[in-house]
Amino acid sequence: MRVAKRVLWRWLCASVCALAGAAALGGCNAPRAETWPQPLPVAARDDGCAFAPVSLQIHPLTHIDQGSESPAGTRDGECTLVLHFELRDAYGDAVKGLGSLKVELYRLGTGVTPGIESQELVWDVPELRDVESNTLRYDRATRTYRVPLGAPRWVADWIAKAGVDPGSGPSWLKVRAVLNTGDEASENYLDDEFVIQG
Repeated sequence: MRVAKRVLWRWLCASVCALAGAAALGGCNAPRAETWPQPLPVAARDDGCAFAPVSLQIHPLTHIDQGSESPAGTRDGECTLVLHFELRDAYGDAVKGLGSLKVELYRLGTGVTPGIESQELVWDVPELRDVESNTLRYDRATRTYRVPLGAPRWVADWIAKAGVDPGSGPSWLKVRAVLNTGDEASENYLDDEFVIQG
């Protein structure tokens, strides 16, 4: 019996000391270093909206489709440039945003101007200013806007020529997207470029 009392007494004393030590040390927390990326300065925005888009990035899902993904009005013999782009706010999070989109397609010149880029196609997509149309273009799974654009057949042929004749020169196209998120009084342009290779 005496042995049991001693064991119980030692256990009780050790528990009380441990609790007292934990309570005493509990208020002594050292400040933690901030591990999250620091946000861009939001105060510089004129509209006061902290979560408005401040950057546009063309996503690697952007591609040339030669099959059934043709948008309305695409004729036989044409292909589709499927543009995926994402908008990010000052904190680096994916967001939605209204605006008018302009997409440009460039390729390297041949013949007299070899190696010099030339603008070949331009698409204007003003319907991203409309809330309903904007929502339909947003792909929640990838958090990108998905915009199919009808293009002439030479676009797909230009990309495909790398597999047919690798010695025929570069077979890439450059896509440039420019989104104006402002209005006529205060224009705000977000842009990015992306190279599609064959």
